Amino acid sequence: MALNIISIALSIAILWIAYRVLFINSNRLVFNRAFLIIALGFSLILPAAGILIGRNTPQIVSYRQSLFQGIMLDEVVITAEGVAISTPADITSDENMAVAPATAPTQKFNIWKYIWIIYIIGVCVMAALFLVKFARIAIMIIRSPKKRMPGYTAVFTGKEHGSYSFFNYAFFPNENVNAEIVRHEMSHIAHHHSADILFVELMMIIQWFNPFIYLYKRELQSLHEYMADRDVVATGIDKQNYMMLILQQCTAVDFSNMSNNFSFLLTKKRIKMITQSKKAKGVVIKALLTLPLFALLLFANCKSNGQEKTSSSEQTVKTETPAATGNTITFKLSDGTYLSVPEPFEINVDGQQYYLDLNSIKNDTTLMLGNHEFYAVKNHDERNSLSVKIDGKDFDINFAGGILKDDSKIYTDAVEVAPEYPGGYNAMFDFISKNVKYPKESKEKGIEGRVYVQFVVEKDGSLNEITVLRGVSEDIDAEAIRVVKAMPNWKPGMKEGKTVRVQYVLPFKFQLTGNENTMTALSGTHWMGTGIGYKDGSKFVMDMTMDFYNNNDGLFVMKLIAQDQEGKSAPQTVFENVGLDFTYSYDGKSAGSIQPKNTDGSTLGGEDQQPYSFVIQDGNIIVAFYDFKEDIGIEKITFVKK
Repeated sequence: MALNIISIALSIAILWIAYRVLFINSNRLVFNRAFLIIALGFSLILPAAGILIGRNTPQIVSYRQSLFQGIMLDEVVITAEGVAISTPADITSDENMAVAPATAPTQKFNIWKYIWIIYIIGVCVMAALFLVKFARIAIMIIRSPKKRMPGYTAVFTGKEHGSYSFFNYAFFPNENVNAEIVRHEMSHIAHHHSADILFVELMMIIQWFNPFIYLYKRELQSLHEYMADRDVVATGIDKQNYMMLILQQCTAVDFSNMSNNFSFLLTKKRIKMITQSKKAKGVVIKALLTLPLFALLLFANCKSNGQEKTSSSEQTVKTETPAATGNTITFKLSDGTYLSVPEPFEINVDGQQYYLDLNSIKNDTTLMLGNHEFYAVKNHDERNSLSVKIDGKDFDINFAGGILKDDSKIYTDAVEVAPEYPGGYNAMFDFISKNVKYPKESKEKGIEGRVYVQFVVEKDGSLNEITVLRGVSEDIDAEAIRVVKAMPNWKPGMKEGKTVRVQYVLPFKFQLTGNENTMTALSGTHWMGTGIGYKDGSKFVMDMTMDFYNNNDGLFVMKLIAQDQEGKSAPQTVFENVGLDFTYSYDGKSAGSIQPKNTDGSTLGGEDQQPYSFVIQDGNIIVAFYDFKEDIGIEKITFVKK
């Protein structure tokens, strides 16, 4: 639908430019008016005829589907150590939830949804303005005195806003109106100029964003005035007197843009048109020059119907139910098995029933069933079987009640029941984390970036059509593809109680720096944590800072406050600003150890003491203190990066 709206706008613009170049200064008023109306009508009916939506060949359909169409999954970040990480917002705690699209990426790659909302709002506003203008005229007709005249109805408004007409109604301030003004409005009525304006007003509703549609309206209103002026002058009135009458009306106010106003566009060009009697030459040649333009629009945007490929194609597709023949048609499926079905062969594609006379195929033939290419080849084997492809792929033939159903539709938006990785998002994240590796060559070259992998969850849950939409490097792209291909079958999606094919996009971010799961990233960072413990009736609060000097060394600074658990005594500082150096190691995934040192460089607590263990979780560092637990009841402290 959106493509149709845009295509109408482009056609309107192109044809206006042609009019502007060839006819804008012509005094062939009837021809000019006809050209503008035909141009608008031509632009409007093209999409309705299935044109201006592009050549719907399988290649173009595939190309359109590759432009980030599909449900966008949460991004998975791959660190230099080959560890997959994600932010807490990206991971759902419900293991049974289906994978849901991430908010930010979906907004980024579905901008057309918001453009469409803006367009609909514009349509509603323009439709409301149209109804208001129409209602104002209707109210004026109902409330004002009227008088039936030959060929029209005069409406006396009693207002000093000039004269105008709308279909068979002519609006005048009062009954004392100049005869030439009456003839002018009768000319508008006789030529049905209001029909032109009404048509343009309706076009403006669906093309409100298109500046060219307003140029069409202005030009048509100008032509209407020129034509009415010419008709009045043709009655024999003195031209000088009539031009003076036009100038006298120049201060009148247009009551409604939907009406033909006597005083509209009072310019020197209008007076020039009155005095110009010699017909412009060359209009026929110029008109012929526009024919290739119309033909080019048709050719460039005409939908490919594909029925020119074989002479037998037109004879093998029917939409009316033919009589049964009692014969059968045998298909050879992609797995080498055979399947026989009654003739005539009935296929349901996108809700349309087709009946194919496939026994008439001698070698091969190509048919277009709607937008889908149906290609059948005669195998000339002992069973005279047929092999079938739809849109260039081996067609998965599924039968229900003898009816072959189209299996090629791919849903790129939410369906009633979303496909689900076994166990939900967390399980998929765990699978990726255990299987992904940062390619050695790209890591050594410092290459990093995002890879967008598109795939289709088939009706049986298998993943198919796995491809990279946007990549980084050959080995990184290959690694992302490898991981997706290694995934187990998903639970398929459902729509209207039936399994359907659903398309997803999974972003991988291969990142060498900038995350807390690398020792390099910890270097130079500052962390703060607080732990609370209870021991022997006392409450202990330990405030600590932790600074990483480099990839191996750091410093603890501690402050300990004690108070009785009941809070009867005032808190007392046990020690403050006690600093301990430490060394640390890291397993490259999510865990490591911290070994504090005494001031002389020896290991704190003696050689028999174990180092403090730590894990990196949700961007925080959680350190387990074995001696704190024993001495003051604090088992672990969570450090937050500052």
